[in-house]
Amino acid sequence: MIRWLPYIIVSCVWAGMTVQAFRHQRYRRLFWWLGCWALATLTWTPIAFSFGSSSVGQVMTHWIAGGIWVLRPFERASMDTSFWLNIVMTVPQRILLKMNWPRLRWPQWLLAGVATGLTLEAGQALGNWLVSLGRWVDINDVITNGLGVFIGAFLMSWIQRRDQAKI
Repeated sequence: MIRWLPYIIVSCVWAGMTVQAFRHQRYRRLFWWLGCWALATLTWTPIAFSFGSSSVGQVMTHWIAGGIWVLRPFERASMDTSFWLNIVMTVPQRILLKMNWPRLRWPQWLLAGVATGLTLEAGQALGNWLVSLGRWVDINDVITNGLGVFIGAFLMSWIQRRDQAKI
């Protein structure tokens, strides 16, 4: 049960932010907080989702602070289905980020992407250290989450430009 404690605490925060956005009828922000909650669910629960291949055992790992760390990016064995799903899982959230904060510029999008990946992986590392969460902390996830942010922002910008051209 203690392994669920970080996720329960984060869920309470996300629930509070979601309720506050709903009360103020800020529906874009509501979906933003629900998306944050979904990312926390995918990354900070003690249930590991594996969409990887059988070559995962070939990835060079290190045991640090109660968890498995992958510090070498783009190893052939680590570029499996889960690699690509890490990009896909952050795209919708970044579309919502663009809808909520439309004046952000590209350098800020890149920073938001790196910050997203670092936050998710730091949460997993902290969870491993505090409650033996059992999650991999992977440099590839930081990179792919950042790429997902960038792709989401690009898609939203493209959609907005296309819609403005129709007017």
